[in-house]
Amino acid sequence: MPVTTVLDRPAPAPLELTLHPVPDPGVPVLLVVPAMGLRASFYAPLLTALADAGVAAAVTELRGHQARPAPPPGRRNDFGYEDLVGDLAAAVEAVRTARPGAPVFVVGHSLGGHLAAAYAARHPDRIDGVALVASGSVDWRVWGLAHLLRTQAVVAASTLIGHFPGDRIGFAGREARGQMCDWGRWARTGRLAFGTPRVDHTPSIAAVHLPVLGIGFERDGFAPPASVDALLAMFGAATRSRRHLDVPGARPHIGWAREPQALAVVVPVLTDWARDAAGA
Repeated sequence: MPVTTVLDRPAPAPLELTLHPVPDPGVPVLLVVPAMGLRASFYAPLLTALADAGVAAAVTELRGHQARPAPPPGRRNDFGYEDLVGDLAAAVEAVRTARPGAPVFVVGHSLGGHLAAAYAARHPDRIDGVALVASGSVDWRVWGLAHLLRTQAVVAASTLIGHFPGDRIGFAGREARGQMCDWGRWARTGRLAFGTPRVDHTPSIAAVHLPVLGIGFERDGFAPPASVDALLAMFGAATRSRRHLDVPGARPHIGWAREPQALAVVVPVLTDWARDAAGA
């Protein structure tokens, strides 16, 4: 049965971690970090499939998209990548407490991959590897000039309104101004820099010596191959693996985590990689 833990984080409403344990305490744990705008409950089919495949699986909530009642992102409830990476750090520690001695791999989906990359740069000794699924660099040089204009329009709208109204325009959900400004700064500068004072995590990501897996999907316009390759390439010192998969469904960017036929393709890739990396 899934076990839910409240994370030790200073957030306006409690952040939860849900763990699907398995009997063997030594098997890898795959900790999923959601994509922008998605609740942890979205990943229930993925966690069930991972546990059925013999690995422990967990998912942590994104601030602003919790199951418990919480103030929506806005001028009075603003946060950025710094807060989100801190939330992930608390989630990793909760997993390590629940499964002591087990290898821990962070599986970052889209925005979750950005957070996983920054977390690995800060705490490479606390995890055993990173999987980046449908997650890519947002640097405009990878995408083209139109992407620069779009991302900076998002920054401008977020600053003007006090949050990003993604739930109204069909991209992500209602997101925090600080988060979208950090996202847009990366798109503009090509550097993953955030915090107060601002820290450029790009050099630290390049120095990570962990196994890193990049998974992209055919027909994924939100994480096309060039962007997935660019994010994976940021891990210059890592042991890198790359898979490009064709999964069924009209929306592979998010459907991979829920649709049975897609899970049948993705889950073996994740579990085989984690087992190999844990044994290395």
